[in-house]
Amino acid sequence: MMLWPQNTTPFLWGVATSAHQVEGDTDNDWTEWENSEHVVEKSGNACLHYQKYADDLQLFSQIGVNAYRYSLEWSRIEPEPGQFNQNALDHYRAMTETVISHRMEPLITLHHFTLPKWFAKQGGFFQREAPRLFSRYVQKVLDTVGDLARFYVTINEPLVYAVMGYGNGQWPPGHQNLKELWQIVPKLLACHQEAYHRIKARRPGAMAGLAHHLMAFAPYDARSWLDRWNARLLHFLFNWRFIQWTRNTSDFIGVNYYTQQYAHHRQFLVPVAHRPDAGLLTDMGWEIHPNRLEDLLIALKRFDKPLLITENGIATSDDSVRQQFLIDHLAAVSRAQNQGAMVRGYFYWSALDNFEWAEGYRPRFGLVRVDYETQKRTLRDSAYLYRRIIDANQGRWPISVPPEPEQPVSVL
Repeated sequence: MMLWPQNTTPFLWGVATSAHQVEGDTDNDWTEWENSEHVVEKSGNACLHYQKYADDLQLFSQIGVNAYRYSLEWSRIEPEPGQFNQNALDHYRAMTETVISHRMEPLITLHHFTLPKWFAKQGGFFQREAPRLFSRYVQKVLDTVGDLARFYVTINEPLVYAVMGYGNGQWPPGHQNLKELWQIVPKLLACHQEAYHRIKARRPGAMAGLAHHLMAFAPYDARSWLDRWNARLLHFLFNWRFIQWTRNTSDFIGVNYYTQQYAHHRQFLVPVAHRPDAGLLTDMGWEIHPNRLEDLLIALKRFDKPLLITENGIATSDDSVRQQFLIDHLAAVSRAQNQGAMVRGYFYWSALDNFEWAEGYRPRFGLVRVDYETQKRTLRDSAYLYRRIIDANQGRWPISVPPEPEQPVSVL
């Protein structure tokens, strides 16, 4: 197992965003998807994070985080094949320098769902030259920020990208083709591997991996052997198989965890989002199961890799629910660490309210509330709670989380 950098890196307490969701409309395949009326609303200006990143980072520093996960928009950097926009590269370098100036560790995501239009029109990741073209872009990023950043996510949630774009067709390119769904996965794997080797060649001490959307699957009816078998199959296909394939090209395992879903024998390989007797649901219609995060983290011990929780958060209009979500899920992380899980960081999703893809702006994930009309930012009470938890865990391993949230406060 590769040692954590310098073996002295503190626990990474972070927040996360992705470029298109906070930067807004740009020249990518999602722009065309939105313009073709495939979504309930367009991203438009989003949160203007591209313009307001300095102010936003100052705000994030008030939350007390020591790390920030963000993605670079490939279509800004390479708007035409082989033609790189130096202004965009300079922008992302300045942004990374600002992250560091606030004593935050940059965690850079190289692909977070969006593609340059030209790349998408050539067939996206299906084209034969995709690994070379993707790694060419990665090399340009490394030339720009490689001396600044040592943590990289190559591809965010590759299987979600495959399912949403080629399985149910809710995201671009909007295909519903089971054959393409199976074929795109090894294509994404090849692009990840090329990017990984490019990163390690440029900066051998860097840490690179994928952010996997790990779903907890349970049988819809625990008495049904078919449901139990289907749940195990879903775990293998959606969770463990891709991690196993990328084991030799991952320095850490990125874990994006949100919910549990159910395997029903009448919906083979299509999980049920929630049961009729479910309790509180998030505004995404997801059940809340912090204990299953603990289970997944313990199960990941078999891969003998450091773990980063690269996304974990809740869409809710009730910030008291968000506060309890934070407490419960961080307590699950603490329990997993006490059982030997090598969890090295936690990134709350999302730092800001943002554009939630096909769902538009209705879901509110942010620790920071965004008024989309005025672009005013406001720290929620959950942000102050997160700050108190971070402050209480300086230098602590494993982390320790109070069993109940304190009364929210309005000042730091």
